[in-house]
Amino acid sequence: MQTLSTETFAALQAISRERGISLQELIRAQVIPDWLRLHRSEAE
Repeated sequence: MQTLSTETFAALQAISRERGISLQELIRAQVIPDWLRLHRSEAE
């Protein structure tokens, strides 16, 4: 479960529309993998 501020939601929704994909697809395919790469050292 996650929550997003209104501004963050709007920004991600705009990006997903530009790419022609759903917001959920954007989060699963781009946002989560990028976050994991950036925070990998914190998990080790």
